[in-house]
Amino acid sequence: MKHSEIIIAGAGVVGLVAALGMAHRGYQVVILDAKPLPAELETQADPRVFAINHASEQLLRKLDVWCLLAQERLAPYTHMHVWDGRTNAAIDFDRRDIGTKNLGYIIEESVLKSALLKKIALNSAIELYPEHPVTTITTQPKLKVISGEDIWTGNLLMVADGAQSQARAQLEVKLTTWSYAQQAIVATMATEKPHNDTAYQVFHPDGPLAFLPLANPHESSIVWSLDSIKAEDYYALLPAEFCQKVEHFFASKLGALKLVSPRYKFPLQMRHAQQYIGEQWMLLGDAAHTIHPLAGLGLNLGLADVATWLNCIDAQKNKNNLRKALASYQRQRKSEVWHVIAAMEGFKRLFGSTSLPSIGLRSLGLSLCNRSSWLKQFFIHQARG
Repeated sequence: MKHSEIIIAGAGVVGLVAALGMAHRGYQVVILDAKPLPAELETQADPRVFAINHASEQLLRKLDVWCLLAQERLAPYTHMHVWDGRTNAAIDFDRRDIGTKNLGYIIEESVLKSALLKKIALNSAIELYPEHPVTTITTQPKLKVISGEDIWTGNLLMVADGAQSQARAQLEVKLTTWSYAQQAIVATMATEKPHNDTAYQVFHPDGPLAFLPLANPHESSIVWSLDSIKAEDYYALLPAEFCQKVEHFFASKLGALKLVSPRYKFPLQMRHAQQYIGEQWMLLGDAAHTIHPLAGLGLNLGLADVATWLNCIDAQKNKNNLRKALASYQRQRKSEVWHVIAAMEGFKRLFGSTSLPSIGLRSLGLSLCNRSSWLKQFFIHQARG
């Protein structure tokens, strides 16, 4: 039997960031992950990307991770163009609206995870155990986590093993959930015209299509959220036919398109844990909540979980008594995430509606917001966290 003050289930981005944050505060940490440790992450072109906002960037800088990111793979975006495919009403956001160098960064998951693993390898307070799925959790009379033949005791279990969290299931945490009745298709596409560090999103009744600029000025990552039946149909198209379909829905804003990666698709579902905390455990990231990707907030919400938790710990005088910190964490994050869930649901319904009142309302709303510098600044600051 082994002991570690902090046990983390899941070695995804959120779990790795949480481990570094806890180690920086003097805790001994063990990370258990079901998957093998990936090799040569940075050499792989990765169609899965994250939009990293200012708050997430600051957290990674505080943990000395940002400096380890492959700088040539970072893609800062300075402009956003969002429009309604039915009415062409649009809104533009620019870094100059708030006087910053950029609005955020597009980062491949592999690049971010590679930097985090490098940092963790340098930290003697963190032990990482790949291919160690959590098989049993007990919290009475004390926390005990079992992985195969290995047993750990600890003071706190931090659950960050993703949307299909096995640890959450073992803790019998109930979820509020509903299907968005959509699937997302993601891929990397080469574009005839340069993206000029601009992120694009067009809303159609079938679902939103986003183009996220990559480090190569002629490559973007697409996220196309479609009604499930259409997603299956479009996913089955030959590459050339698929590119033509995307180009049509995107109004050819970047010219001719070509796939430079395989396509992937996954169902979209809202999940929200009814409890974020319990006796010696807590949920973070996708294990606590998943939302629609239309605003690119998924990972940022997970990193905000970590940042909030670290602030809650810092406010406690006794680092070994985490009960007050846990209660404060749940109180802050459940409320904040519910607001985001409600906003995403509202946007999805408004822009997915084909009724004339809805079409008129969103057209008027986009036009008014585009003419209001104050409103644009407000939305940018909210998106930057």
